[in-house]
Amino acid sequence: MEGKWWGLFVYHEIKAPEKISFVNSFSDENGNVTRAPFSQTFPLEVMNNWALTEENGKTTITLKGKPINATEEENKFLKGMEASMQQGFGGTFDQLEEYLVAIKK
Repeated sequence: MEGKWWGLFVYHEIKAPEKISFVNSFSDENGNVTRAPFSQTFPLEVMNNWALTEENGKTTITLKGKPINATEEENKFLKGMEASMQQGFGGTFDQLEEYLVAIKK
C-alpha cells in the first residue's frame, strides 16, 4: 500500500524496567482514530501489555495484545494475523538485537 500511515499510541502505564501498557490504533495525521488502511475488519483499538523480565543477563519480553470493544469479525481478523505479527515483531527485535550488539562494541 502506498501513502502515509499514522499510528496512535496512548500509554496507560510504564513501570521501568518491567512493564509497558498502551492502546494503539491507526490514525489520521491529526491523531484521530481511523480504520487500518489494509482492512475494514482490523480492530480500531488494541490494548497491549508488554512484560520484561531479566534472567542471567538476558531480557525476555512477553507481548500480549487484545482488541478493545471489537466485533466478533474484528476479533477473528486479528487472531488470523497472529503468525504475520509474530514474524513482524520477530524481525523488529532481531534488528534491535543487532543494534544493541553493535553499540556494545
